[in-house]
Amino acid sequence: MTVTAYGVGGETAERSLKVLRDGGRLITLPGPDDVPAAQDGVPAAWVLVEPGHLGLREIAALVERGALRPMVDTVLPLAEAAKAHVIGEQGRTTGKIVLTVA
Repeated sequence: MTVTAYGVGGETAERSLKVLRDGGRLITLPGPDDVPAAQDGVPAAWVLVEPGHLGLREIAALVERGALRPMVDTVLPLAEAAKAHVIGEQGRTTGKIVLTVA
């Protein structure tokens, strides 16, 4: 089974339904209003994600061991937060956009 999970919904999620192979599923994180209607028998669902202290510590340990590498696309100072939004809205990043606080 192919599962495609996205941190975005709306138009991106709708386009994603069209490229899933038979038996695939689409899962979005934003919420129920961002889940497109199922198309051609492909089910769509959303997942509520809440950060927890224990889970975040486990993720940090994976990063420290090198078992998990965060993908960073762009690093900008906090003063350029508006630019970060513009970059993110273009939908062409290959990792996270990081804002630094000095």
